[in-house]
Amino acid sequence: MSKFTRREFLATSAAAAAAPLILPSGVLARPGRPGANDRIVLGAIGVGGMGNRNMRQMYESHPVAAICDVDSQRADAAATWIEEDVDLYNDYRRVLERDDIDAVLIGSPDHWHAVQTVHAVEAGKDVYVEKPLCNTIEEGRAVVDAVERYGAVVQVGSQGRSFEPFWRFCSFIRNGEIGDIKRVDCWHERNPIGPNPPDEEPPEELDWDMWLGPARWRPYNPTYCHSTFRWFMEFGGGNIRDRGAHMLSLLLWALDRDDDGPVKITATGTPAPEGRYDHPIEMDVTWEFKDPDITVTWRQPGEAPEEDLDRPYGVIYHGTESSAFHTGGDATGGVTDERIVDYEPPEDGVHLPLTAIIDEDSDFNVARGHHYNWFECIKTREQPVMHVGAAHRTASMC
Repeated sequence: MSKFTRREFLATSAAAAAAPLILPSGVLARPGRPGANDRIVLGAIGVGGMGNRNMRQMYESHPVAAICDVDSQRADAAATWIEEDVDLYNDYRRVLERDDIDAVLIGSPDHWHAVQTVHAVEAGKDVYVEKPLCNTIEEGRAVVDAVERYGAVVQVGSQGRSFEPFWRFCSFIRNGEIGDIKRVDCWHERNPIGPNPPDEEPPEELDWDMWLGPARWRPYNPTYCHSTFRWFMEFGGGNIRDRGAHMLSLLLWALDRDDDGPVKITATGTPAPEGRYDHPIEMDVTWEFKDPDITVTWRQPGEAPEEDLDRPYGVIYHGTESSAFHTGGDATGGVTDERIVDYEPPEDGVHLPLTAIIDEDSDFNVARGHHYNWFECIKTREQPVMHVGAAHRTASMC
């Protein structure tokens, strides 16, 4: 995928990443108070939802010089978080043209992720892009090729790899604590059934043509955006592309398959009986890996291993000696298994990079570590913990 394979990266970074980053809230730089590290000037593309959340978090330590959103109300609202002058755009290409911007945050709808990431790295920017990396295999391949060609540092927002409980869980699995893994089962609740209102004129503040971007043109409908875009196959693709991008990211990490993929995929689904959403309501997916042979399933709805769990989705690993599961997969859920809660890899075992930051005063603990890992890799030019090779494999499974 790039100059470093995943295995080479882990080998070279294990010593530096063996211990958690424990930072008090005063250590990170804030506007008006320079920190120990050089500032990275950011541009934000798509600032609704996670895009706005990422921008606010990163602004604690690095300046934001430009904000872009095709919805002018969202751009205006995001700008209120910035104390300095910030330029607003509705065309992301204006952000990429600026020589004073070092890196960009991409929080646009899923169907824009790959195109904007490729354009950003071509413009010489490093990128933090929300998951999923892409909506098609061809898009993912294009991103991987572009990152390799231009040497960009790209972190994808499957931030579960920077959540300490999931680091311990994946370390537990990688070190063979439940034996050889033969089967992994993912469970999730059903996808929603949507309404079916008539098409209408787009609101004045929204540039509808620019929102559609690389997607086929269609009349505006309020069910398409903003947060409901993920329930359409062309724009998002349902929970398997949303939460699946978190759950399967951890699965590939735990199984050491970042550079590998299934050899056979079987999938069935139930179409929506009504409404405008066009994703399958129920899904049954099986991925088959070889060398070693592992079967992975996605059941939607699926059966959880216990009742009254904190999240209606998660993953259970079946080994030759025992089983283990976690709920959630992103910044939510966790691990209750006493074998794993305080697990430390053996000295001679596999040591995955721990990018979690433990800061009890922060509301962004998981995101903070994921962002910090990206910033550090921008300076060192190493691959971040959720690099595009792993993200492409994950999105391809989704």
